Amino acid sequence: MAKVDNFQEMCVKTLKESGSRLTKPRLALIDCLANAKVAMSPKEIFQRTESLLEKSESIDTVTVYRILDRFAELGLVHRVSPNGDYIACTHLSCATSPHIMTRCTQCQAAAEMHIPEDIIAPLLWFMRTQKKFEPKEHLFQLDGICEFCVNKDPKTV
Repeated sequence: MAKVDNFQEMCVKTLKESGSRLTKPRLALIDCLANAKVAMSPKEIFQRTESLLEKSESIDTVTVYRILDRFAELGLVHRVSPNGDYIACTHLSCATSPHIMTRCTQCQAAAEMHIPEDIIAPLLWFMRTQKKFEPKEHLFQLDGICEFCVNKDPKTV
């Protein structure tokens, strides 16, 4: 598998390999997610994507939801609970690299954090052998308070 340097390239490559079409709405949604600094709701994604398209192109909310569902199936985006906002996958090797999604309950900042295999391996072993459950998804989410918010108000810890 060739190395991909950024989110846009990864999306285009993954869509092509999956047999999906590269439509202007999909490309605009990719650009929207690539440039987002925080997780966004489908409504926010729709509004930003709509502004990225030329006047001759259009997109509706149903199309945005379909594209987001497809991107989620392909591992290009992640849903951040509890609001169901979306964030671009920042780990280009998510299929093999366990990570944790962190979400600050104060500022709502969300980010992915790589977890070394030797840390997550005992949990996966336990699920497989003791619970007879074969994990297929590898995204965990932890809610808490980010470093910025803790430093802003030390009483929140």
